Amino acid sequence: MKAPLTLALALVLAAPATAQEDAGLDSTFQQIVAMWEAGDAAGVADLAAGDGLSLELDGRPVGPLPARQAAAALRRLFEQRETLGVEAGMRGQMTGDPTHGFGEFDWVARLPGTTIPEHNTIFLALRRDADRWRITEIRVLR
Repeated sequence: MKAPLTLALALVLAAPATAQEDAGLDSTFQQIVAMWEAGDAAGVADLAAGDGLSLELDGRPVGPLPARQAAAALRRLFEQRETLGVEAGMRGQMTGDPTHGFGEFDWVARLPGTTIPEHNTIFLALRRDADRWRITEIRVLR
């Protein structure tokens, strides 16, 4: 009976650090979703990992790119589409050194001059660097 109590105590003691990291991931994820909805390419790129951001836009993988080039690519993507809505989806993290996170959200957009919406899933890969989460990869999946 002692082992389950020890395990339960260990889980309770470990929870605050994990909860704090989860809160940071949730906050960063919500920030990215809001910037995406606003078409803020520079803001998204500012959260890129120091070693670059890999992108898959329109089925073409590129990168890792420095933040400035990633911002230019995202700016072109946002200029080519009108955002109709963004809805946050699932997110989570994987332990390790460094800690990695992921998330996805739905982006409904349309090409200018058209009425047909396109539904996209945006996949994000993140890494915890020092005291904040950084984006390592963005994939636009149709």
